[in-house]
Amino acid sequence: MNDKRKFPRHACKIKSKFDYYEGNPDEIDINIQIPEKHKGTVIDISRNGAFIVSNCRVAVGMPIVVHFKFLKEKVNLQGHIVRTGLLENNPSEVARKFAIFSSTGDSYIAVEFNEILDDFSANDL
Repeated sequence: MNDKRKFPRHACKIKSKFDYYEGNPDEIDINIQIPEKHKGTVIDISRNGAFIVSNCRVAVGMPIVVHFKFLKEKVNLQGHIVRTGLLENNPSEVARKFAIFSSTGDSYIAVEFNEILDDFSANDL
């Protein structure tokens, strides 16, 4: 399979919180709308996205803000949801690989960030 990703992924296990917005994605203003707040675990990250395991059900295309600590600093990254579903129902190799994290949640959320995360290496995680 041809990998079209812009940046390499790095496996990790980072506790996170995220703000999830509901409604029409073209009409949501995250600066004034009150989000749903949830927790998850970032288990895969790159400079422009993350794969999160959570118990939260979300919809593709919706805005999201992911909060976590990285190199001892708080990071708040805005993005949008590009894929989501249940870990157990996803036949892909990626979902099977992450099924070991089912104790932290039964759903996955793939997020594409609006801005590129500063350069980092697997050693930083």
